[in-house]
Amino acid sequence: MIRKYWGKAVIFMILSILLEVVVWNHRAWFSVGASNQPLEYTREGNSFYGTGMSGDPGYLYIGVDSYTAEGVTVPVTISIMIQDEGNSQYYELPQVTIYPPVEKSKYLSIHSYGAVEGMQIVLTPVSDADIQVTEMIYDAKVPCFFSVVRIAAVFGLLCLVWCLRPSSGIYAWNWSKGQKRLAVSFLIMANTILFLFLVRSNPAFLNPVWPYHEQYHQLAVSLSQGKVSIDVGSREMITALEALENPYDYCERQSVSNVGNVWDTCYYQGKFYVYFGIVPVLVFYLPYYVIFGGTFPTWMGVFLSGVGIVSGMFYLLAQIRKRWFPQTPYSCYLLLSVIGGNSMNLFCAMLHADFYYLPILMALCFSLWGLGAILSAADSWSRGKRHVIPKLTAGGLCLALTAGCRPQFLVGSFLIIPILASLFWKDRKTKQAAKNLLALAIPYIIVATGLMFYNYIRFGSMFDFGANYNLTTNDMTRRGMNPGRLPDGIFMYLFQPVSMKLSFPFAEVTSFYSDYLGNTVRDWTYGGVFWTHAITLAVFAVGSVRKELKQKNLYGFTCLSMGMALVVVLADTEMAGILNRYCTDFLWLLVIPAIIILLQFLEKYHNAPCRKIILYFILIAGAWGVFYELAVSLRGSGVINDNAHRYYMIKSIFQ
Repeated sequence: MIRKYWGKAVIFMILSILLEVVVWNHRAWFSVGASNQPLEYTREGNSFYGTGMSGDPGYLYIGVDSYTAEGVTVPVTISIMIQDEGNSQYYELPQVTIYPPVEKSKYLSIHSYGAVEGMQIVLTPVSDADIQVTEMIYDAKVPCFFSVVRIAAVFGLLCLVWCLRPSSGIYAWNWSKGQKRLAVSFLIMANTILFLFLVRSNPAFLNPVWPYHEQYHQLAVSLSQGKVSIDVGSREMITALEALENPYDYCERQSVSNVGNVWDTCYYQGKFYVYFGIVPVLVFYLPYYVIFGGTFPTWMGVFLSGVGIVSGMFYLLAQIRKRWFPQTPYSCYLLLSVIGGNSMNLFCAMLHADFYYLPILMALCFSLWGLGAILSAADSWSRGKRHVIPKLTAGGLCLALTAGCRPQFLVGSFLIIPILASLFWKDRKTKQAAKNLLALAIPYIIVATGLMFYNYIRFGSMFDFGANYNLTTNDMTRRGMNPGRLPDGIFMYLFQPVSMKLSFPFAEVTSFYSDYLGNTVRDWTYGGVFWTHAITLAVFAVGSVRKELKQKNLYGFTCLSMGMALVVVLADTEMAGILNRYCTDFLWLLVIPAIIILLQFLEKYHNAPCRKIILYFILIAGAWGVFYELAVSLRGSGVINDNAHRYYMIKSIFQ
């Protein structure tokens, strides 16, 4: 057996090296007979005019360096216009970018209509920087650029594909308890390292300079002083806002000096508040401020919440497998846990670890762990085991705390009903059922009381979280509820096809067209979740396993989760708008039932030929979701500007 594995590893390593030599370095082979002509040019500023060229251009080498006054290397945008045998007038080629530390990026493949007779090259740095050009070579010979990282990545990918192929023996392994713990620990640790790499890759969010990013810290300071309002904005600013006819009108508010310092805060009766959930402050910011006297780093909260989400998905699916699918191969559980845990927009959050993502991720983390605890309690209850009350209390507390993070996640509490309803009904006349109900309800009562008191002392209403008083792009006090917005939200959040391109990082912003004659609040989006996270397509097959799910009393849970996802889509569209990060609000409510349906398919067709088709779907859909999330995170996080070196080094792997 060991020899067999070693033999496969050797074959994969040889194949990885061959791919590196033949495929990734194809430009070196295509340019073997290049003439390597030094390009004669005249320079006017950052414009270069080439002359004396002969033959087809092949590859154009531009030896350029670009430094800021601080000595930082910055990328250079290249615009090329050529005149050739087929065009008497100059025409412009698509722009490309060179990052000087990546030598291979300086070789540009030029495709002209015959020999080039005239060439104009304009070099533009992405910021104010000096450009130095050492040489330009026409019809250049491209050297080989071997990448050990790429060889290792391809080798690892080949090994992974071979291990996870549907006919692999891994799905028939009999795992011991020690092996199970080791596998889960390894996978969570691997995810943790990946998240740490991503969250540390964007320095803009390690030490953010935007005033809004300090809201949670400012609230922590205020709470330590016995206040609930935050000290932002001067007395002059408050006076100016009070003098406005409508301070919530974005355009009218721009007349106030330094009003950007109170962006996205809540303004009510001459005071500023934080309308985002208070739980992150109580968990992270306030204890950190009291103990260390400083500002808790938001990126750390985002990172810890992301790790909590992935581990929470492992825990929740372990409870689902234990209760309803005990015969499912453990390898399938591991695979679906990794796919499910990384199908929540977490890569985008890690590379864009800002203040907005933290309450969303914390709410999702609490939701997964809360549901997992409730399922564990239900299993213990049905089997007559101990520790039902502590599990119900812990699960109820986690689910209740979502209201203090992001209220949309409270819909997860409705999923308790199909889990526990039959158990409560069966034991409805016993004292134990009453104790269990009380154990579940007390955390909700405590959290609700605290939040209602917090709302009341701020806005005079127990049910007012303050979102309507937000100083943002639109007047939330007059936004209202309009069903005309809903079709756009449903389409953009769920069904909008993705937009891709062949150049790195491959993902592109989707277009938005609407017949809704009103203001639709929206940000960049990259496709509906049924396209971006194809694993969710399994929800459309719920009818095929309806009978089996009903027999397990799991059909109601599955359908209710899908219904709650639609409720959140509608609520987000009406109350907030269409933003990419809001997909996290409802993605989990589609991913979990999708995984349940796939688990049922695997059980139903355990010995049937179509089992391979199901595994292929899981592997392909899961791989696509991970790839596209990474692509979107690199496209939309701003890391291309905030950490150009990291971005272009990653890009070089695909060149």
